[in-house]
Amino acid sequence: MIGQMIMVGIKDTSPEGISLVKKQIEQGKIGGVILYKYNIESPEQVKKFNKELKMAAGKKRPVLFTAVDQEGGKVQRLIAEKGFRSYPSHKETAAKLPPEKAYRQYLNMANDIAEAGFNVNFAPSADLDVNPDSPVIGKLGRSFSGKVDQVVLYAEEFVKAHNRAGVITSIKHFPGHGSALADSHLGFTDVTNTWSRKELEPFRILINKGLAPSIMTAHVFNSTVDPVYPATLSKKHIDILRKELGYEGVVFTDDLQMGAVRDNYSIEEAVVNAVNAGADVLVYSNFFFNDPEFPEKTAKIIKEAVMDGRINLPSIEHSYERIIRLKRNLR
Repeated sequence: MIGQMIMVGIKDTSPEGISLVKKQIEQGKIGGVILYKYNIESPEQVKKFNKELKMAAGKKRPVLFTAVDQEGGKVQRLIAEKGFRSYPSHKETAAKLPPEKAYRQYLNMANDIAEAGFNVNFAPSADLDVNPDSPVIGKLGRSFSGKVDQVVLYAEEFVKAHNRAGVITSIKHFPGHGSALADSHLGFTDVTNTWSRKELEPFRILINKGLAPSIMTAHVFNSTVDPVYPATLSKKHIDILRKELGYEGVVFTDDLQMGAVRDNYSIEEAVVNAVNAGADVLVYSNFFFNDPEFPEKTAKIIKEAVMDGRINLPSIEHSYERIIRLKRNLR
């Protein structure tokens, strides 16, 4: 069950590094992988790579999550230079295309993703463009709009197109990253004085429409909600998602290697708090540095925390059930 809760990136693409990841998958220590630009050389290469990784899971285990970040614009891993079609950013799409054309664009994207062997796309961004100067959202064109109805309209087309292609989407970054004045990739990101509950609305509406197959958390800190932990590690934040918004699906953490977590919390504190908060899949990119033993370390931390009562076993069981339900129709 713990293995299904772990997703890692593959920094070491040497034969030895890839062999280790395959072995961890075979042993049930990893339930998902995420690939980055340096893992992708061509459509043929990445399709073969994803197939090999999925085969390592075997027929007796749940299918492997194979994930990619493919929003369009500044955030896409399948790029023209490597033989793929490129796509405009969320902002450009909403500005230039009516919803029905956006759907066709995103169906092309989703088919490209599926053909390359991925079954999870960490997109779309449902962040409101509250602050156009936000370094990681507004400045990069990663929000469809500052208006709730526009964000929902285009996120809906994105999700529906991916559903048709058999690719899981992950609505991000809960509870909203669009007002942040800092980049959580780099360090502590405090939205206490900039965030408003309006940023929850795209998530609320998409959940109510049944268009949130999975949701990704943000590492934003808001002392009015939780004076100790950022959203990814905060039960108070994820309780808003689970209890107030009624969300029952899979919650992915944003990358636990990002500076907002890495620089302020030990692996043990991050893992225990993320699980207790209600996250189902712990994402560890191995992008910022390589820790090939993360799956073993994480399993040990969680097992010990269950044994000494810091984590309740039912929370692991519930995460496992949600993950298996999401994987049921994947290939």
